[in-house]
Amino acid sequence: MKLTFTEEQIKQELNKIYLEEDDLLMEGEFVTGEGKHYIITGVATIEGERYHEFEIEFELAEEPAEETLESIMETEWDWYDFLC
Repeated sequence: MKLTFTEEQIKQELNKIYLEEDDLLMEGEFVTGEGKHYIITGVATIEGERYHEFEIEFELAEEPAEETLESIMETEWDWYDFLC
């Protein structure tokens, strides 16, 4: 499944994730996956440098209530990894 962030969701900053331990700001464009396993793709800012088509694979601590971007993005992550 592929879910693309709408203009309204972007205005609400639902697509933004800050990973403090990696000092990374992710501005997602879309999310793919299902169940508890997903990949968010977008633009990452690391130490002032911007990386396009950056991907973060992540697994949720529990399955989202619904397979919507709102539900997925509000659920706590169990782990994540950067894809190259």
